[in-house]
Amino acid sequence: MAQFPLKTHKPAKVAIDEQTRQAKSALQFLVEHRDIKERHGDGTCPITRGNTLNFMICGEDGFKQIAKDLREARQSADIVCWGFDPGMELERNSDTWPRGIRYGELLDEITKRKENPVTVRLLIWYDDDGSKVQNNMPGLTDVPVSRLGHPIQRYALQQDPPYKDSTRNQYCIDWWNVNLPGGKSGRGTNPRLQVVLRGVSQADATALRAVAPAEEDQPVSATLSVTDEKSQLEKFATHHQKPVLIDYAYDSGSKAVGYVMGLNSVTDYWDRTAHAIDDPKREVLSDKQISDELARELSTQQAPDKDNLASRAYQGVRNSFSKPAAQHGEGHEHYVHGRPHQDYACRVVGPALAQLHFNFENGWAAALGHPVPFQTPPEPPVKIPKVAGNPAHLVQILRTQPHEREKSIKEVYFQATSSARNYIYIENQYFFYPEFARNLIKTRQKHCSDWMKTSQQPVTEMPKLHLFIVIPHPERGEMVPRTYDALTLLGAGSSMAEQGDLADTGNLNSVYGKSTRGHGEVLDRPSTEDLERTLGLEVSVARLRTSGADADHNMAYREIYIHSKLMIIDDVFITVGSANLNQRSMSVDSEINIAATGQLYAADLRQRVFALHSGGDVAYSGDPKDLPDVFKLWTKTMNDNLSKMRKGQPMTGFLLPFEDHRSTTTLYGSISVPSSTQSVPA
Repeated sequence: MAQFPLKTHKPAKVAIDEQTRQAKSALQFLVEHRDIKERHGDGTCPITRGNTLNFMICGEDGFKQIAKDLREARQSADIVCWGFDPGMELERNSDTWPRGIRYGELLDEITKRKENPVTVRLLIWYDDDGSKVQNNMPGLTDVPVSRLGHPIQRYALQQDPPYKDSTRNQYCIDWWNVNLPGGKSGRGTNPRLQVVLRGVSQADATALRAVAPAEEDQPVSATLSVTDEKSQLEKFATHHQKPVLIDYAYDSGSKAVGYVMGLNSVTDYWDRTAHAIDDPKREVLSDKQISDELARELSTQQAPDKDNLASRAYQGVRNSFSKPAAQHGEGHEHYVHGRPHQDYACRVVGPALAQLHFNFENGWAAALGHPVPFQTPPEPPVKIPKVAGNPAHLVQILRTQPHEREKSIKEVYFQATSSARNYIYIENQYFFYPEFARNLIKTRQKHCSDWMKTSQQPVTEMPKLHLFIVIPHPERGEMVPRTYDALTLLGAGSSMAEQGDLADTGNLNSVYGKSTRGHGEVLDRPSTEDLERTLGLEVSVARLRTSGADADHNMAYREIYIHSKLMIIDDVFITVGSANLNQRSMSVDSEINIAATGQLYAADLRQRVFALHSGGDVAYSGDPKDLPDVFKLWTKTMNDNLSKMRKGQPMTGFLLPFEDHRSTTTLYGSISVPSSTQSVPA
């Protein structure tokens, strides 16, 4: 459990006015102990000033700007990817593939042109098994493996090509054959286009969990399973970073620009903010991809007793004697194109780019088996553009990096939330990190205790902290238990009622503590009323769906898959990047985020996000006094949309209350833990 003060807290002296007996101080959001040595840090994550940031919502704007910057590059482009799809179009002007210039085509173009040819270094995560399951490199990782008895073949885990267009699939295959022949790094025929693959060693992934701040919860190990939670973390760690750095050294950095983002360089992640239900500018998917999406959605939304064995048997007999009527409605929607995606990117110009350079050069060297060239980020080139601005607008690049034993993203999440006073907005692909939820509760308890001692008033009189959580349904069933755990700690366990039933009946009771199973602290399950009464904490959990006509012109409600990794606090702090709120991103996979302070960026993006998700219905002035009404309106918008969906009406915006009806005892492998009626050893 978190100890106070947090190790990331940096003490500061504050002058008190002798006449008024008042003092002013600034809350600490960034990880100051990692600042430069001149400011008493260790130099690993310098806090920089004079940067210009542009936060973009969704792939259309993000990829369009990247394409523009790549075309205008004069010397170099360093691209780090979780995955790379040479056939994805960065800009889309038609409704059939190719809808515009393809990513692979653009890299070919800028590296082969006569004037100002660019050297591109492409650094991509690859694991011989994991990449084939994830299919993070279409045209390479969906080509069937040929080794007899290969585990991917044996367990039928490798994906078929996910896209229907065979011409597209062949383009990708051909591109990889030229630029990564045989799947081997550095063997391409274009000397200016260098492709290097990299993985995370099991030793690095295992060691990072113990690095401070050490993980409180150890992953579950299942004796008879090779794919339990522990092995998934240690044996299948990924490089999940996605930064881009262009012309860093050209003309001493005068044209340098970079990106920190959640967007993967794969076509699935391209979407527009309108989130049309079946946008033809998104990729045409295979029938299996659409079928899998519908089956997953039905399982999240339908309580088990609505689809039991008896009803399915009856329907099967009925269908054998008569042709079933055409079906539509939930689980039977007709989609053609990829699902909507919500995500973010941040374009960076300024001194913070030195940290992107540091991250790339060390990663490139490590992937090639060379010593890393830097221990701390170097000084930026002398002509890096800087702007004069508010000294409160600070920027820090943070990472999870197993090879270099760095967990500064976890530090900033814990540090920043400990300073929250009015609201925390979290929009994340995953929310199954119970340690984060426990730390948030602990810091709030400390704040409430201090406030009561100072004010001599009860918690009910202090300003409330409003927590807005926006998440998708867990991508896989094995992610359900930990998601339930995290939400339950924050009073939102009723949104996953069936998973709660497992705990109530003794079939599953999540246990955290000293051993991998069966010993430790039993999960606390406070009610929303308890949290509001004792901590002044109000919690909302939302999901996103878009409404409209499917390909058969029937009204449909399709999940917007949230791939975001966004947190905004009190209109003065923001972080965006590649890190999810789970143990994998905080302590195993390589990740990179950007964090910034000041209203210029945080308030602006929060306004745009609230307007987008609520269809313009929810606006917040920034005055904390208005927050209770804003929170009520946010909740009302969710519930109104739920009512509209049940009536078959178009929704306003995308907000809906989060719910997931799946339940499981599986965490990448079966586990057995004591029931709530059994005593739990200390």
